[in-house]
Amino acid sequence: MYMEYYVIENLLINYIIISCTSILTKKYNSNKKKCIGASLGAIYSIAYIYPQLDILFTIPFKILIMTIITLLAFTYKNKKEYMSIVLVFYLVNIFISGTTFFIIYFTGIDHMKISFIIICAYVSCELLKYIYNDIKTIKQLKEFTKTVNINFLDKRCSCKALLDSGNLLKDPMSNNDVVIVKSSALKDVLPEALINYDYENIDMMKAEELINLLDDEISSRIRLIPYKHAGSSKGSIILGLKADYIEVDENKIGNIILGISNFNDCEYNAILNPCLLSEV
Repeated sequence: MYMEYYVIENLLINYIIISCTSILTKKYNSNKKKCIGASLGAIYSIAYIYPQLDILFTIPFKILIMTIITLLAFTYKNKKEYMSIVLVFYLVNIFISGTTFFIIYFTGIDHMKISFIIICAYVSCELLKYIYNDIKTIKQLKEFTKTVNINFLDKRCSCKALLDSGNLLKDPMSNNDVVIVKSSALKDVLPEALINYDYENIDMMKAEELINLLDDEISSRIRLIPYKHAGSSKGSIILGLKADYIEVDENKIGNIILGISNFNDCEYNAILNPCLLSEV
C-alpha cells in the first residue's frame, strides 16, 4: 500500500511542476504531454526504494532523466526556447523542494502525509507564479499590435490585436485571462447567431436567450464576464467563449477566454492583455 501512495504522490507533484513550468514560460502543452512527463518522473522515483539502483541518482543520470522529461513534456521551436524551458523547469524544482523542506523544518513534522506534500508543492507553485507575473507586468511594451491566431473547436481564424495594459479582464470563476475580440473577426469559427448579435447592452436574460440558440458543444464553452466601464458604477456583462488556445508569435497560449464585442475600430479586431505574452 505504501508503494501506491508513493507513486501517486510523485505523479501528482511532477504534474504540478510541469504545469507550473508551462504557466511561467507561457508555452502551451497538452494534458497528454504533461501526464507522460509526470509518469516518467514517477517511474524514476521508484528507484529510490532500491539501494542497488543508486547509480541512477548520480548527477549525470539526474540530468539525463530531467532532459528526457522536458523533451517529452514540452513543445518548443528551437534550441534557445528549449533551454529557457529547461532553466525554468530546474528553478521550479529547486523552489518547490526548498519551500517544502522549509515548511517541514518550520512545522517540526517528521513524517508527512501525501496530502501535505502536495499542498506544499501547490502553494510553492502558486507563490512562484504570482512573483513571476508581478515582475513581468513592470516591463514596457516594445510593440503595440500583434497578429493573433485563434483556435476554437478545431477551427482557426486570425486577427490583429491591440496590446492594451488596461485590459485586465479575467473570468471570475477560472481566473483565466480574457481577450476581447470583435464578433466579425470570428466569422470563420462561430455560428451566424453569435456573429450578428448586438453585444452592446447584453444582460443575464439576453445571454440566456442567446445560449439557448446554440448547440451543446458551443454553449458548454460560454462564460459570462462581469465588468464596469471606466468612470461608471453600472455593471455590465461580456459574453465569453473558452478557446482551445491562441497563438501569438508562434507561441501557443492556453486557458484563454474570448470576450465577444461589437467595438468599432478599423485598426484592430481584438484587445490583448500584454501580460499574456512570453516576451514583450
